[in-house]
Amino acid sequence: MGKKRHSKDRLFITSTEHKYEWGGKKDPTKAPVSKLPFYCCSLSLLPFEDPVCTKDGIIFDIVYII
Repeated sequence: MGKKRHSKDRLFITSTEHKYEWGGKKDPTKAPVSKLPFYCCSLSLLPFEDPVCTKDGIIFDIVYII
């Protein structure tokens, strides 16, 4: 039984515990990427003018494919 036996017994959550164990502030570099609207090209990120669909179901603007 030493002095520091119960040094970790706290009645509060530290900022480090909140961040890593309780889901506190999220790292913006690991945040999920927002989805692209359906009416935008996957290459240019602009609205379609002449949309073309691939076999995989990805839609592109034909100007940016050529």
